[in-house]
Amino acid sequence: MGLGALVGLEREFEIQRKKRPDFAGLRTFILIALFGAISGAVSHQFLESYSFLIAAFSAMAALVIAAYFIMVYLFKRTGGITTEVAAIITFVLGVMCAIGYRLEAVILSIVVVMFLALKTPMHGFVKKIKTAEIYATLKFAVVTLLILPFLPNINYTPMDIPLLSKIIEVTPYLSVEVAKQLDVFNPFKIWLMVVFISGISFVGYILIRMIGAGKGLGITGLLGGLVSSTAVTSSMSLESKKTTRIILPFVLAVVIACSTMFVRILIEILVINASLLKYAVIPMITMAAVGFVSSFIVWKMIKKQETKKLEFHSPFTLAPALKFAVFFAFILFISKFGNIIFGAKGVYIVALVSGLADVDAITLSMATIAGAGDISGLVATIAITIAAIVNTIVKGSIAYIFGGMHFKKKTMLILGAIVLLGFLSILIFLVPQF
Repeated sequence: MGLGALVGLEREFEIQRKKRPDFAGLRTFILIALFGAISGAVSHQFLESYSFLIAAFSAMAALVIAAYFIMVYLFKRTGGITTEVAAIITFVLGVMCAIGYRLEAVILSIVVVMFLALKTPMHGFVKKIKTAEIYATLKFAVVTLLILPFLPNINYTPMDIPLLSKIIEVTPYLSVEVAKQLDVFNPFKIWLMVVFISGISFVGYILIRMIGAGKGLGITGLLGGLVSSTAVTSSMSLESKKTTRIILPFVLAVVIACSTMFVRILIEILVINASLLKYAVIPMITMAAVGFVSSFIVWKMIKKQETKKLEFHSPFTLAPALKFAVFFAFILFISKFGNIIFGAKGVYIVALVSGLADVDAITLSMATIAGAGDISGLVATIAITIAAIVNTIVKGSIAYIFGGMHFKKKTMLILGAIVLLGFLSILIFLVPQF
C-alpha cells in the first residue's frame, strides 16, 4: 500500500497540476498495489498455484485497457499511456511484496517514480539531441551488445597469434620465454573497459545536455571533468584570450575539471580493483582537495559575470572507442613488458609517457595488472599517481600556450600546487611503504 501510494502520489500531482481527468490517482494506485499483494498472497501461500494470480492480472489488464479507451473516447484525453503502464507495474509490485521480493519492489518503485517525475527534463533533453548523436549512440550500443557477449574471456599471449609467434621465433633479439609471459590480451576485458570508460563519459555528457553548460562554468567544469578535462582546459584557455575582461570563471572551470579527474580515477579503481584504494585514496584525495578548495576560493572572488557555452560531442562514437581499445591493450602490453624487463622502473616510465596522452588507460591497465598479481598494488598506485600528475602538467601547458596572460598565471599557480602536493604524497605516503 505504501509503494502504491508513492506511485499514486506522483500521478495525483500530475492530475492536479494539469487539471485534466485520469483513470487513476492516489487512492486507486493504493488499491491496485493492494490487489496485487492479495492476488500474490492467495496464489503463493494458500492455493500454491499461480492460476488465480494469472486470472487477477488478466482482469487488471482488461480494466486498464477499458479505462484507457473510456478516457480517450469519452473524455477526449490526449497523450500517452504512462498512467496505464504505471498501474500495471504497480500491480506487479504488490505481487512482489507478497511473494518475498520486498526489497526489489521498493527499489523498482523508486525507479518508476523517478522516471514519472522526470518527464519534463527527459523531454527537454530529447529536444536537444542532434541526429548525429542518436546515430553515434545507436552504433556504439549495437556494437557493444552484439560483440561484447561473444568475445572470448581468455588471456592470450603474442605466441597465441600465429603470424606474430612465427616472427618472434625467427627474430634473434625477441625472447619466446618473455613473450609467453605477456598474457595480457583478453578481448572481453579490453572491450569491457572501453564500455566502462565510455559509460562514465556518457553520464557526464547526458548531465551537461540536461542541465546545460551555459548554466555556469563551475557546473561545466564539474561535469566536463567526467567527459574530458582536457577539452574543458583547451576550450577555456581559448576563451580566456577572446574575453580578457572575464578571467576567473574560466579559471574556475579548468580547476574544477582537473580536480574531478582525480575523483574519476578513484571511481575507476573502485570498480576495477578496490584493493588499490588503500594506497590511492590519500594522493588522489589530496590533489582533488587542493583543486576543490582553490575552486571555492576562486568562486568566492567571482561576481556575476557572463559565461560562455562549452560544446561537447557525444563520447559514444565508434572510432574513439576502437582507438581507446588499442591504446588500452598497448598500455597493458608495455606495462607488463616493462615490469618483466626493468621491474618497477619500467612501469613508472610507461606511466610517465602514457600520462602525456591519457589517464584512463593507464589507470585501468594498472588496476587490471595488479588485480592479476603481476605487479604489486603499491607499484600500480604510484604509476597511476605519476600519470595523473603528468596529465595535470600537460593541462597546465595547454593553459600556458593557449590562455590569456592573467588566466594562465592563476591557472598554472593552482595546477602547480596540485602537482607539488601530488609529488609530496608519493614521497611521504607511498614510497615509505616499500
